[in-house]
Amino acid sequence: MLSLLKFNRHWENGYTYPFSKTRSIFPRLISQIEQRQISELCGLRRTGKTTLLMQVMNELLSRGVDTLKIWYFTFDEQTADLEFVFNEFQKQTGVSYKNEKIFVFLDEIQKLQNFQSQLKIYYDLYPHIKFFVSGSTSLFIRKKIQESLAGRINTLFLKPLRFREYLLFSEKTHWLEKPALYQTELENEFEKYWDCQFIEAISMKDTQSRKEYMMSIVKKIIFEDIPQLYAIDHPQILLALLQMIAAQPGMYVHYENIANDLKISQKTIVKYLTILEQAFLIKTVFNFTGNMITSQKKMKRVYLMSTSFAGALTIQNDPGKTAENLFITLNDVDFFWRDVYKHEVDFILHQNNKPLPVEIKYKFALAKRDLQNIRLFTQRYKPQQAIILMKRWNEETIMLDGTALHLKSIYLE
Repeated sequence: MLSLLKFNRHWENGYTYPFSKTRSIFPRLISQIEQRQISELCGLRRTGKTTLLMQVMNELLSRGVDTLKIWYFTFDEQTADLEFVFNEFQKQTGVSYKNEKIFVFLDEIQKLQNFQSQLKIYYDLYPHIKFFVSGSTSLFIRKKIQESLAGRINTLFLKPLRFREYLLFSEKTHWLEKPALYQTELENEFEKYWDCQFIEAISMKDTQSRKEYMMSIVKKIIFEDIPQLYAIDHPQILLALLQMIAAQPGMYVHYENIANDLKISQKTIVKYLTILEQAFLIKTVFNFTGNMITSQKKMKRVYLMSTSFAGALTIQNDPGKTAENLFITLNDVDFFWRDVYKHEVDFILHQNNKPLPVEIKYKFALAKRDLQNIRLFTQRYKPQQAIILMKRWNEETIMLDGTALHLKSIYLE
């Protein structure tokens, strides 16, 4: 018999989960409580998915939902099929999942074998069940959810901490109320934040402890999570690839060169880079041409999905490159721009079906040459606006060949 009470502390009289600070994604999760579709929260390990699920349970309790109609189970510690789990819940709570409105929270669901088929059955047969599920990699999403849960699931991606969230968990949000007063403190804290995009790392006082913590996450994903879903002959090559990217964030992908460096086939390099991206460890961006298909056939660049991995994977630390990588971790970015003359713009977003160029200049003042590439891009593609993120607190807008160029603070992005 499963000991369900240890997973469901909220069944105890008056108990609520002791997590008062919420991530910025929390309101979006709460808004899905009354929606029929399965609510899925995915992202890297240790980004706070389980805590968010517990905070949703707190919200349900505050709304007066019967405690025994809120079911939580994690597959991180137990192996069981969904039918067995549901029958155990029904037996121990006296609540019928076939007839009553219940809220079911399933953590680390990618570890449940054929979970997509099992979820589909309960979703289709019992429309009064509201599911919240979490998973630590996107491997299962792309391979399985799209096959059988299309139209039945809403997915939210929990990214590493934004700087504002980091300050919240560090008890320093009051600094942002008067940034001019705390400018030096904020600048110093911002570079510490690069290594602390995970909540548990914030309380670690020394750099070595944070490095060991981040490396433990990386190794668990590479040597445990990924092999459970893919036949990997050389997991150490995955780690070597990640270390290579950490040393050169934004590196161009030349499969032949990488294969020669790592003494392995180009085909394997292509496969392993894809797996690293699906595991939320790296992000690939493509050269913008104005056409999605042709863009993805041209050159690629790769970044870490969290700057906190860099300190654990490499001894190098270029602040400008790290700030550039940071933008990737916090934003949905698919493109950069580089022309045949090697003029480059760091990132190209989309806004109202128009390209939005973004340059990262980790400095306080701009020189004339800093505007050259973004000017060339605006002349060619005529965007409505452009953005340069800098080490400054005051924001300013200037006109660049008819385009509104916003000079903004990278700290608040």
